[in-house]
Amino acid sequence: MADFIALRKGRNALSTVLHISLNIALAVISTALTVISGNWIFGVLLVLLSKWRVIAVRPRYWWVNIKANLVDYTVGISLAILVFMAGKETWNIWHSFLTAIYAAWLVFIKPRSEAIMTEIQAMCAIFFGTFASALVTSQLDPMIGAFICFVIGYGASRHVLIQSDDHDFTLTTFICGLMVAELSWIFYHWSIVYSFGNGNSYNEAIFAIPQLPIAASVLFYMFARGYKSALRHDGKIRADDIVAPAIFSVLVMFVMVFFYSLASFNV
Repeated sequence: MADFIALRKGRNALSTVLHISLNIALAVISTALTVISGNWIFGVLLVLLSKWRVIAVRPRYWWVNIKANLVDYTVGISLAILVFMAGKETWNIWHSFLTAIYAAWLVFIKPRSEAIMTEIQAMCAIFFGTFASALVTSQLDPMIGAFICFVIGYGASRHVLIQSDDHDFTLTTFICGLMVAELSWIFYHWSIVYSFGNGNSYNEAIFAIPQLPIAASVLFYMFARGYKSALRHDGKIRADDIVAPAIFSVLVMFVMVFFYSLASFNV
């Protein structure tokens, strides 16, 4: 019996190491393919192929599985696109940084199922998803960006609300999606971007963060706090639960707009 238990522990340890190694390899190879090819398609395809189990069931379950994995899709595809936007053909510090984030997502963040971790997972999808969307759709029709952000907001809110005791959350997820889409529309016409580096060396590669992901993240944070307060108190939002998140969100927006804004208007 003792030998059997030792054997099982050994197999579990081996499978854990193998699982972590494969996830890290996925993050590294995804970035390497994007940088070497100079095309985001290969990195995105690898992310999609890694989710082959979503369709390894009967077709009638595909849509259910896709909705359940929207957050994971959003983070993986967004990081692959951000790697592409961070520079092509030459590996730089931002590629390493984004690869480390994706590896941390795959190994430490995504597998967790606690309530706080589901919120963190949803926040990651909101931030990185709107980040990539803002950069990719900046020169396209704003309706495209609004639609992408609607899907991101819908998937992130569903990811959080499906863990709650409220089983009738369809309308709430659509409202959250519409809020994120509206932010995308506003920031398309009032584009504010923070740039880092000047691109002269490995350590000074150019990287830009638009205000949309920051605004969408603080809004989603306030939305999640308010909704959870309503669930706990029979549909009523307690001031004690929402005041601190609201003040924090307003202060972040105030500081961004009035102290760190170099707006590029697109009207």
